[in-house]
Amino acid sequence: MNAIHKAKRSYITRNVKLDNATQLLDIPPSAGDLLLCKVDKIRQHTRLEDIHGRRNHLYEGDTIIVVAAQRYATDQFCAELPTQQDTCHLVAAGGIAGHVIHRSGQVKAPTEITLLGVLGDQQGNTLNLSAFAPISKIPITQEDIPVLVIIGSDMNAGKTTTACACINGLTRQGIKTAGAKLTGTGAGPDYWRMHDAGANAVVDFLDAGHPSTIGLSNDNFLDLLQKFKSAAIAAHCQVLILEIADGILQPETRALINSSRFVQQITGAIVAADSATSAMMVTERITRANFPVYAISGLFSRSPIACQEVAQESGLPVFTASNLAKPTAIDYLYSALKQDYSRAHILAG
Repeated sequence: MNAIHKAKRSYITRNVKLDNATQLLDIPPSAGDLLLCKVDKIRQHTRLEDIHGRRNHLYEGDTIIVVAAQRYATDQFCAELPTQQDTCHLVAAGGIAGHVIHRSGQVKAPTEITLLGVLGDQQGNTLNLSAFAPISKIPITQEDIPVLVIIGSDMNAGKTTTACACINGLTRQGIKTAGAKLTGTGAGPDYWRMHDAGANAVVDFLDAGHPSTIGLSNDNFLDLLQKFKSAAIAAHCQVLILEIADGILQPETRALINSSRFVQQITGAIVAADSATSAMMVTERITRANFPVYAISGLFSRSPIACQEVAQESGLPVFTASNLAKPTAIDYLYSALKQDYSRAHILAG
């Protein structure tokens, strides 16, 4: 269908083969279904990120290929799945269509779109992201790999900056490193940034067929993490840097932190925070959950005084993003990872 192949295609569909899309189905969309929509009213999101990372300007009347999903973002929108009847909204530049329940006061009203139909194949089956999951084809290995997790206080606390500084520093030291994002909303900036930092492999939940991770269980996340580890090992990486989106009060993140099974899969952690107070709160919270915390970084580290306060109060190293990538910090982090990883496997054995 010309309408499908002429539409602007969103980042979140980057793994999808559209050759089988032959018709539009007039049915209520399910999570992960690909949708053809028309742009009605441009508001918060004025551009749509494509599968190559370019942000295409939107115009009213454009047709776009997006995916039905929920969104939970304290700084932007809380949205549920779109329905067949209602006008829906573009709730993420990566290409998520939802129905906004409420929004942060710091963003505009959502861009309005009309659902034209769910993409279907010749047999009338819906095209869903779950059918296009490249890492599901990687054999699950019994091997293991050290995992350094980045846990933050909130959205925009500096988690991706911290993760990429670690990736860049490790790579410059000749250590093959994989980057991964375990939770969040399908979007390209973090994925491409990890590539740009020098990661030998980058995977995220989209590669497992999830447009977002709202509502996933701890079992789902443990399965995802095992797939991420297998992908990193298949790429001959020595360390996996794992970013968890949003903050520790987000429901899925809170459940993960309280899961001893998840904590057992993590070698060490770095806290990324937007203020000195939140840095201490997150550090204390995840330390009680038995995460080995190696260091603290994030947005607050732009203030030397805040760094001094947190270092004195926590007794942990506090790194700016630029210092985190330097050999001194990387030697410290990599030594701690190797030591804790070896100790864990000796105890498990």
